[in-house]
Amino acid sequence: MKKRVALVMIAYNESKALEAFYKTIPKQFFDDIILVDDKSPDGTYELAERLGIDTYQNERQLGYGGNMKRALEIALGKGVDVIVDIHPDGEYLASAIEPALKKIEEGADFVLGNRFYDTKKPLESGMYAWKYLPIIILNWLARAVLRIPCHDLHQGFRVYTRNLLESVQYEGNSNDYLFSFELIAQAAFQKIVFAEVPVETRYSGEKRGASLGKSIRYSLGVFLILMYFLVAKIGIRGRLFKTPC
Repeated sequence: MKKRVALVMIAYNESKALEAFYKTIPKQFFDDIILVDDKSPDGTYELAERLGIDTYQNERQLGYGGNMKRALEIALGKGVDVIVDIHPDGEYLASAIEPALKKIEEGADFVLGNRFYDTKKPLESGMYAWKYLPIIILNWLARAVLRIPCHDLHQGFRVYTRNLLESVQYEGNSNDYLFSFELIAQAAFQKIVFAEVPVETRYSGEKRGASLGKSIRYSLGVFLILMYFLVAKIGIRGRLFKTPC
């Protein structure tokens, strides 16, 4: 039976980039294209509606993770089997979508983009130099602990299956950017099948990722999640790893 596939975009102040990015989406792969706006003051919601996107707006700002939870709830409520999660700011190119969906067809339940398929690519595409080495270190550490075959665990292109989302308890995850890494750790704990595909990026302007302060807080959060993962493996399960392995 054909799987129902949705593209999900969570947005905040994306009115400048949304229309151009929307034109690049390979719409033939999707049964639903959904945008959830986190109460943007810049007209993102109105623009998305004009573009014909199935658009929702939060009554109050929920944060990245909170917005992602609502978007997943909406998509699953429509009976979707596969969800492509990509930022609508144009930083991640839509060319990764087709190969990622092929990985799902081949049996993966969680597909991540990999910006480092060519080690020079992130810097050439505009990544801040001060972020490059810390991200590589975080990726190496996370792979060593989680033991999954993916090389870039802190980026913004992902594909989920219903099986994955029904196997973990993501509803209690953080409402900030740690949401996505928590989901990766939960999936690793449940031995979900991972895959990765190269993803090209285009970083430009002011919205080139988190600030130094936010990046430090995120990194500290990653260390805590990895610690919780290891503790859960020996049987002491907290909020992230309640489901038995």
